[in-house]
Formats: sequence, C-alpha cells, structure tokens
Amino acid sequence: MKNVEALRSFCLELSSDAPSPGGGTASAAAGAMAASLLIMVCGITAKSKRHEPNKERLEALKAQLSMRRDELIDLSREDAHAYDLVVEAMRKNREGENKENIRAGQDALKLAAEIPMKTAAKCAEVLEASIGVAELGTRSASSDVSVAVLLAEAGFKGASMNVRINLKDVLDSKFVEAAKEKLASYDRRVKDLTTDALGRLGQLA
Repeated sequence: MKNVEALRSFCLELSSDAPSPGGGTASAAAGAMAASLLIMVCGITAKSKRHEPNKERLEALKAQLSMRRDELIDLSREDAHAYDLVVEAMRKNREGENKENIRAGQDALKLAAEIPMKTAAKCAEVLEASIGVAELGTRSASSDVSVAVLLAEAGFKGASMNVRINLKDVLDSKFVEAAKEKLASYDRRVKDLTTDALGRLGQLA
C-alpha cells in the first residue's frame, strides 16, 4: 500500500473522542472501498485477452462503480457534517428550548437520517453492480469480489442503523413512515443482491 498514511489519518480521526466522524462516515467508507475493489477487478479482467469479448461491459461497470465510489466518498464527509449539526442543535436546546431551536433540531435530525439513507441506497447500487463483476471477473480475483460484497453489505447495514437511530427523535410522523418504508424496501433488495452476488462467485472464469 503506497499511501498508508492517508489510511492512518482516517483511522486516527475515527478514533478520536470527537462526535464525528463516526459510524455513518465509516459506513460510507465501507461502500466506497467495496466499489474500489470491484473497479480493480474490472480493470484486471479487462486487460486479459481471454476476456476481450466482455471488455465493453467491464468498462461500463467500471465507470458506474467509479461514480458510486466518488458519491460514497462525498457522503462520508456529508454524514460527519450532518451529525455535527445535530450535536450543535442539541447544545442549543440544552441552553434554552424554544420553537426556533426545536425546529432547527428537527431539521438537523431529518438531515442526519437522509444522508445515511443515501449511503444505504448507494451501497445497494454497488451490490447490484457486484453481480455483473461476479459474472465477468477473472477467477483469480474472486476473493476481492467477495470482500467487496461483504463491505458493501456492511456499509448498507451500518447506514441503515444510523437512519433508524435518527428517526427515533423525529416528530414528523409522515417523514418517519416514508423513511421506514423506503428502508424496508432497501433491506429486501440488499438481501437478494448479496445472496445473488455471492452465489455467482463460483462462476468466475
């Protein structure tokens, strides 16, 4: 690993006693790493003359996954910022609870639920793309695909947990119900995608 200091810096930041970055950022990072591994597998496979017929499909998957990786990297930063807003709103409410502070707190909580919801959606998209990589990838990279699938699943589960935690204190019942329904649909989809992706790994050529 050429830039181990970047990873060390990120892990040290996660290790600090500051409220953020935390689990939401880590979840987005897991999804970004999953996408990165799948991009690598696409690149390795596309170089092989044996896989020349699939090069166009591999390049399309690579481009799609590059977008997901970059989006998840951005979401890792947005998640930390969203939680900072929650902490600030909680502090203001402790100092003096009034309508303005309560409204600001509710807005912050909604944002803190919306950001990990986006992370969950992007992790699901990474899992969807992983099925194509599992079908087309070289057998020598099967473990990389497996790790990517598990990382994307972990990122999804972590983000989903953050959504549910922040929804507990949201007073807008319509917002809460809509978010829970969306999350439930993602849950079902991700279970199927994970099973499908891992099941196809034996087909790597």
